[in-house]
Amino acid sequence: MILADFLPQFYQGRAELAAIGFAAGWAPEHNKLVNIHTDSQSSIKANKSAEPKSEFVNSIKEKIYSSRLLVSLTWVKAHAGNTGNERADSQARQATTIGQYLDLPAPYSYVKLRVKQFIIHEWENYWNQHNSSSLIRVRTYMDKVDKKILIVNEYLIYFLSGHGPFPAYLHSRFHLLNSPSCSCGQVVDADHYLFDCTLTKEFHLKKPAEQN
Repeated sequence: MILADFLPQFYQGRAELAAIGFAAGWAPEHNKLVNIHTDSQSSIKANKSAEPKSEFVNSIKEKIYSSRLLVSLTWVKAHAGNTGNERADSQARQATTIGQYLDLPAPYSYVKLRVKQFIIHEWENYWNQHNSSSLIRVRTYMDKVDKKILIVNEYLIYFLSGHGPFPAYLHSRFHLLNSPSCSCGQVVDADHYLFDCTLTKEFHLKKPAEQN
């Protein structure tokens, strides 16, 4: 069984469940009474759960139920001097180097979690390594990567990125306007109407630097 520090805690729990399933399947094949001792509370809870969504957990529960006249499951405290448990830990550590590979299925929830972690990681890398003008601008308002700041409002995206229906952007990037200027005489970028334009002064907001 592949356990210990070489795999995340999720796979340790799956490996322990697989071991319990193996023992539960071994008992009826050899017509032996077996009391399975485990220090894995997560394995105990998984087997007690009423309606687990995981097919893997359900398969273990079915093995235990089908061999219920021969198999019992008991929790023991970890690292408490229990001879059998200490030996099992030793065997688990040994199996990380010489054990047989065991392919354990991952549930949808775990895959979803890892995908989210990967996306955040890639986002952080891009955030820290790139210095485009639009990203530098966004970082003046948002100092770190956080999924809570994901934005769906298109107008706020225009403002934060500076890429939107602003005369300065449309003039310099796409040459759609003859002038980048406002009727007040200043260049109209994303900040102009909110912070600088004399014609919209009553609606002005404070710039981040001024707030701090």
